[in-house]
Amino acid sequence: MTEHQNIISASGKKGTRTAKKTKTVRVLLYASERQNKEMPARQALYLAALGENKALDLTVLAPNGSALAKVAKDLQIAFLPISDFGRSLLRRTPQLWPILTAMRRHHFDIAITHNGYAAKGLSIIAKRVIGLCHEDDFDAFKACDTLLTLSSSATDKAKARLDYELRIDRLPYPYQCTQTDIKKLPDNKPLTIGFYSAFEEQNGQAVFLHMAQLVAQERPDLRFLLAGDGPLDQDLKQLAEQIAPFVEFPGDLSQTELAEEIDIYCQTTRTEPFGLTLCAMMEQGIACLSTCTNGAMDILKGGIVAPLVPVDDALAMTERLLEMVNDRERLIKTKQACYDRIREEDFDVMSFAQRLNAIVSETNTG
Repeated sequence: MTEHQNIISASGKKGTRTAKKTKTVRVLLYASERQNKEMPARQALYLAALGENKALDLTVLAPNGSALAKVAKDLQIAFLPISDFGRSLLRRTPQLWPILTAMRRHHFDIAITHNGYAAKGLSIIAKRVIGLCHEDDFDAFKACDTLLTLSSSATDKAKARLDYELRIDRLPYPYQCTQTDIKKLPDNKPLTIGFYSAFEEQNGQAVFLHMAQLVAQERPDLRFLLAGDGPLDQDLKQLAEQIAPFVEFPGDLSQTELAEEIDIYCQTTRTEPFGLTLCAMMEQGIACLSTCTNGAMDILKGGIVAPLVPVDDALAMTERLLEMVNDRERLIKTKQACYDRIREEDFDVMSFAQRLNAIVSETNTG
C-alpha cells in the first residue's frame, strides 16, 4: 500500500458520510501539478475527505499522468484532463479558457484549487471558488471567495493581506499516526542528521550543506544525509564537493526509508506551510529542528517542542544542532517531545475532513 493510499484509508475509516439526504453539490477539484513530488499526498488528503461526502458530486480536473489523476481514477471519481495549453490559458487568459476548451460545457457549484492563479478562470464555470494555500503566496488567491490555510500563523498573515477581500479560514492539521514505537538512538555508531525535500531553491538545501560544514568542524563523527532530487541536483552536489564532501546523497527516499536512516531531522525550507515529512519523522520519535516557517511554527509550538531557527541561518542551525548532539539527555527529551506532540488532538484526519466538508457546505449556501 502506498503512502497516498494510507492517507486515504486513514480518512476513510472515520469518514464523513451522513445518512441524511441532501441536495447534491457539484464540486470541481483542480490541481495543476504534473510532477511536483510535494503535492500528491496533500491532494490525496483533500480528495479522500471530499470523496467520503455523499452530498458532493465530485470531479477532478488535472493533467493526465499526474498523481491526482491516478488517485481519482483509482477511487472511480469523475476525471477531466487538462492539457498544457489549457493550463496556460487558465492562468494567463482565464476569460478565454472555457471558450477555447471543452470546459465551456461544464458548470459547478464550487471549484477548489491549490493554484491561486487559476481562481479567476475557475470562477467562470463555478459559482464560488475555494483556495487551498500551501505555499504562502496569498496574493495569488485574491479571486477566490474563500481561502483555507493549515496554520494559525499563515491565517494571520493571509488576513493581514486579504481579509477585506475574501473569507479566510483555517483547517485542522491533517495527520494520522500509525507508528507505535519510538526509534531508539544508536549505541555503537555515529548519529545521522538528515533532510528530505525536492531539490528546489525554496527548500534551502544549500543551508543544510553549510550547516554540515560547520558542524563537522566540531563533530567529525556525525553522518549527514541529504535525500531527494530535483532541478538543483547537480548544483547541490557540486557545492557539497566544495564545502562538505562527506554529505551523502541517497536520492529519492520514502518517509519510512528516511526514518530508518536518520536520528535527527533538520528541515531547512524557506516556505513550508504543510510539513508532512516533518510530521512523519516526529511520528517515529526522531528529534527535529526546523527553520521558522508557518507550518513548523504550529507543529513545533513556536519552538517549545523542538528548536526553530531563522530562515537561511546556517550558523543558528549549527548551534542548535550541536546543543542536541553534545547533550544526549537534551536529545532524548526532544525525541520524546516530538513523538508526543504529533499525537495530540491538534492532528486529526477526521477533524480535518469534517471541517473541510463543513466549509464546502457553508460556501455553497453563503
